[in-house]
Amino acid sequence: MTQVFLGLGTNLSERMVNLAQALSLLPPAVTVLRCSPVYETPPWGFADQPAFLNLVCEAETDLQPLALLERLKALEQKMGREKTVRYGPRLIDLDILFYADQVYKDERLEIPHPRLTERAFVLAPLADLAPDFKHPLTQKTIRALLAQVDATSVIPVTNGDDHPPAEVSHFLQSNAPVRQLYQRLPPSHQRAWLKYVLEARKPATRQRRLEKMAAQLIGEGKQP
Repeated sequence: MTQVFLGLGTNLSERMVNLAQALSLLPPAVTVLRCSPVYETPPWGFADQPAFLNLVCEAETDLQPLALLERLKALEQKMGREKTVRYGPRLIDLDILFYADQVYKDERLEIPHPRLTERAFVLAPLADLAPDFKHPLTQKTIRALLAQVDATSVIPVTNGDDHPPAEVSHFLQSNAPVRQLYQRLPPSHQRAWLKYVLEARKPATRQRRLEKMAAQLIGEGKQP
């Protein structure tokens, strides 16, 4: 298994639901270990669009780089991402930031992500997870790279004690039978369940709703 860092971003529809759905679809090919807080950030590269929600997850996978890329692109399509202008609005964006300390480049994929060092919305959540991780090309730590960019507009909207997407990811990843049933649902039904869970403001209420989802998926398979 190889350690990877993945960047997730969204600025269309129900953004927190989008992040939770993307994390919920990563296993079993990708095992999520930790998630950064969610940050709200202004658009990058194309200003006339809604603000983004971004997070970074640390994960493990036995997929090789190109196979991992294909897996992430398939998940984007499954969730309903449509092609738009470069740096334009998107339902979900899944990027490989680091693949251990490897350097990889071909016509389809470049690792480390080539624009990572310019993007505060990537460096800030990365620094939450791995501040001392060294960029394999620059040999600078994530903490040092973050200090070189303006991160004043990158605003955390969740934290370790109240992190809805991470809660959903952890629950499904630790309950394989429920995860398998959930992942077989049409994307619209997945989103209905996630919206039902994430509408709850308190972590304890979200946990009860996750348990209700699990019971109904295993039992009668009803939708909320």
